[in-house]
Amino acid sequence: MRIYLFTILAVVVIVSYFATVPALKVMAQFSLFPGIQSDVLPTYLIRIVPGAADKNNTLHYYPPNIAIPVATTVAWFNDDPSQPHTVTSGTPGSADSGRQFNSGIIPYTSFMQYTFDNPGSYSYYCVIHPWRTGTAYVSSAYEQGDNFKFSTGTDIVSNGTEAVWALNTTQHDRTLLRFEPTTVTVEETTPITYNITILNSDMQSIFSRSFFSLGSNLQVELIQSDTNTTTVYGPDFSDPITGAYHIQGNFHDGDYTLRIQIMAIGSDMPEKEIFDEFRDKIIS
Repeated sequence: MRIYLFTILAVVVIVSYFATVPALKVMAQFSLFPGIQSDVLPTYLIRIVPGAADKNNTLHYYPPNIAIPVATTVAWFNDDPSQPHTVTSGTPGSADSGRQFNSGIIPYTSFMQYTFDNPGSYSYYCVIHPWRTGTAYVSSAYEQGDNFKFSTGTDIVSNGTEAVWALNTTQHDRTLLRFEPTTVTVEETTPITYNITILNSDMQSIFSRSFFSLGSNLQVELIQSDTNTTTVYGPDFSDPITGAYHIQGNFHDGDYTLRIQIMAIGSDMPEKEIFDEFRDKIIS
């Protein structure tokens, strides 16, 4: 269990080169500067949005409900001008309030980070504004492929013949996926170019995109929405690129195949293909 509270000296706000976030219009990418010392860098960003102190505001924490693999480090960034907030585990008035984690006061332009080392369902809220709540579902599910360890924020089940990753959209509208290469070893500062392809039940490609990350894993969140197009934004943190990317689209119920491949390590192409395919199922 690791918890940190930092003041960010500067914030780089960049309109994502892929797409905007529908509800927020602009996706912020936050730079972790050398002055911030931590043995673990966050990879997933939750914003405390402007106007979060207003009880009638549509959004408070964004996103409010997440599904992440175990060992994910989340950062809550206070983007609400002139308003302090907290991130406190539990529910208002509960006996275990703040027992799991408690940020204390987070000033504007500061953030708290916490690593979810154990699976389970975690509720949290703001002590100052107790109507502001959020949840994190943490899963220990993973599948070991030939070249990657595939971890998911939702469940991996058996369909009778093989392991299948399942996203039940009635329970979660988004899930974070982590891909860790297991047959190559690289330094944490080594850039790796990955390609992710999603194929439908007829093995036709419905999505394909390259992603860039440093070090030993790639994290991508799949988000179910009613949009007619599939969009990509991120990474959440860009200095260095440790943050999660996000794929948002209208994925219909059914069976899918998710293909992950390393296209380059630094400036070099692998001598042989490094890829895996994982079976997926969308349920609503």
